[in-house]
Amino acid sequence: MTANPSIPAINRRRFLDRTLAAASGILILPSARTAFAYAANERLRLAVVGMAGYGAYHGFAEAIHSYGNVAYAVSCDVDLRKVRRVYDFWEQRAAEWGKSDRLEQRTAAAEYYGPLAAQKPPLYADFRRMLDEAADQFDAVVVATPDHTHANIAAAALRAGKPVFAEKPLTISAHEARALHQLAKECQLPTQMNNGGTASPGFRRGVEIIREGRLGEVHEVHIFFSRGGRNFSMPPQGTQEVPKELNWDLWLAQIRWRDYHPEWINRIAWRETSLGELGNFGPHSANMAFMALNVKDLWQTAAGAAGNGRIRVRAECSESNQLSYPRWERIRWEIPARAKLPPVTFTWHHGHPPDYALGSRKLFEEMLRDHDAADRELTDLLPYAGCLILGSNGLLATNSHNTSVTLLPKQRFENVEQNRPLTLPASPGHYKEWIEACRGGPLPFSNFEYAAPFAELLTVGSLATRFPGETIEFDPTSGQITNHPRAAEFLSYEYRTGYTI
Repeated sequence: MTANPSIPAINRRRFLDRTLAAASGILILPSARTAFAYAANERLRLAVVGMAGYGAYHGFAEAIHSYGNVAYAVSCDVDLRKVRRVYDFWEQRAAEWGKSDRLEQRTAAAEYYGPLAAQKPPLYADFRRMLDEAADQFDAVVVATPDHTHANIAAAALRAGKPVFAEKPLTISAHEARALHQLAKECQLPTQMNNGGTASPGFRRGVEIIREGRLGEVHEVHIFFSRGGRNFSMPPQGTQEVPKELNWDLWLAQIRWRDYHPEWINRIAWRETSLGELGNFGPHSANMAFMALNVKDLWQTAAGAAGNGRIRVRAECSESNQLSYPRWERIRWEIPARAKLPPVTFTWHHGHPPDYALGSRKLFEEMLRDHDAADRELTDLLPYAGCLILGSNGLLATNSHNTSVTLLPKQRFENVEQNRPLTLPASPGHYKEWIEACRGGPLPFSNFEYAAPFAELLTVGSLATRFPGETIEFDPTSGQITNHPRAAEFLSYEYRTGYTI
């Protein structure tokens, strides 16, 4: 096996100083000038880590002109192929929009894409070096890297005094979620996880409908996704030459060293680097239910206190796979009462089309027919991903990103507004909501104090698929598994030297 390369010698002393300080609970703020101090007419400078990741590319590389005096100031990526994709886009857009008949496009080309194409922002491969050397050149950080590095980079940025927008899944382990939750509470900086449906009018109205009690008491939530686990039975075989554009050591970041093989970069295949499809779509499809039913309240007890509100988790799978993810899985979280809300069971159903988990589609069809859905409506009510929320007075069906709401039986809810929020604030858009928070605006809906407990719930569900058929009891107040020592070993994993959460 190839030796584990060390972190670069340059600035090693300063980085280790920061790591030690983080371990002792001290926050290091390289610059006192944070985005909180900015007025709406001052330029907000962004550092983007993972330039071609979904949120970074679609949210910022191709939309930077839409936020009003926001600069794409610093770039960071371990793969120059991804960097070139962004550079090529800027050059193409500058050329095309510069000749547009539309004034707003010509203005955007002149003020944003032309300058970005002509003079690229400073580029780093290592986010640690970027934070160490260039902290005074940016005010906030966007994280859209491979899944296993989201928490690590977000934590480092918060410790540097920078607001953070991070892709989902927020973390790949319960320990990372808990650490990021605590750090977010300490820093009190604007944060947002990228589950963009949260900003939609339909999502916010759905949350209101559930909280208004329109469905009655909610005891069942079914989240579904139809794609299927990769179920690889062995790791990639052999070694291949690392592409000259890729810094493989930095791509691995904190996870254990292994020789390069392109199959390791499959972002939802491996347990060591992902939560599988649960991490991919759980943050979208389970979002409305998690928020509306106040599941986060189970984490509200003082940190470290032992509570009685334990969550029981049990998985059923097509097979047990310790390396990859099973072809299909059904995960149940039995969630205890929260204040006046009764206990509720969340169930994740995932597998290969046309079913979700084995037998789940038939179950859902019967459930919908029981609430007067016609057979011709079933296809629309059961897309590739979504959620069914069952109450004593009716059923709410929502789509993959929870952006729409259908209430059943329809006749019972025909006079209920279902498309726009009545009490919750309308969002300017998921990305812009965070930008405005960086300027002193309202707290984003998917801030880390909400998103980290949500992430922790998902990580424990993923962990349960290592032990199908066995019940795991998880205490959200202490972050401990109380009945299953083998499962508890997977709440965290060892970081390589040079990285910390």
